[in-house]
Amino acid sequence: MARIRSEPGILGAAVSMPCTVRIAAMLDGLGPEAQVIKAVNTVTRRAGAVVGWNTDRGAFAQAVEEAAIPVKGRSVLLLGAGGAARACADAVRTLAEKVWVAAPDLDEARTLARDLDLNAGGPTPMGGLSLLVKKVDVIINATPVGSDGKSLLFPIEWISPTQFVFDLVCQPALTPLVRGARERGARAVNGLSMLLFEGLSAVELWTGKPAAEALLRSSLERAVLDRLGP
Repeated sequence: MARIRSEPGILGAAVSMPCTVRIAAMLDGLGPEAQVIKAVNTVTRRAGAVVGWNTDRGAFAQAVEEAAIPVKGRSVLLLGAGGAARACADAVRTLAEKVWVAAPDLDEARTLARDLDLNAGGPTPMGGLSLLVKKVDVIINATPVGSDGKSLLFPIEWISPTQFVFDLVCQPALTPLVRGARERGARAVNGLSMLLFEGLSAVELWTGKPAAEALLRSSLERAVLDRLGP
């Protein structure tokens, strides 16, 4: 933050876990969505003022729409309570019938549910996943679990073919959750599209100009596939 403030040539920065929530207190102001979600993933520097924005919410909503995942009137299980989880919760809370939030730290799940007024559903302990996973329509993983290519938060056998799974992890592209859900017959996607839409919004915030979506999409896909190679 000190460098961003001291070097005029810096347009801004991207913010990732675990800093998305606590960085808000270090900024001069917050964009409207960041104010509601209380998490920042993009920082801009304009006329000496450092402002925080949240592009996660819009990016997640676009990715869900692109993947044709039905959220309206459905029950949703959100895994995680960090900045990305907050953005996802805000995107679905007015559409879903219920939004359950499960996180290793139950107090964080309670805080998220309180801040975003999740009255239908709400926080739930990780120990209750054995029942909850089986009865919800949509499962969203907003934790880093699975980025090692091996880990899962619950046994994949709990997933049914009628469910929809969105894993925000996009590296590896075929996460254990996505792979396992597809093997069980469920529709499952990773977070690559969400990452793309985040980037498009960030570029526009930094430069004031729209980014070239087709070019950035192909570049992002190529970068991820190259990382998956030998």
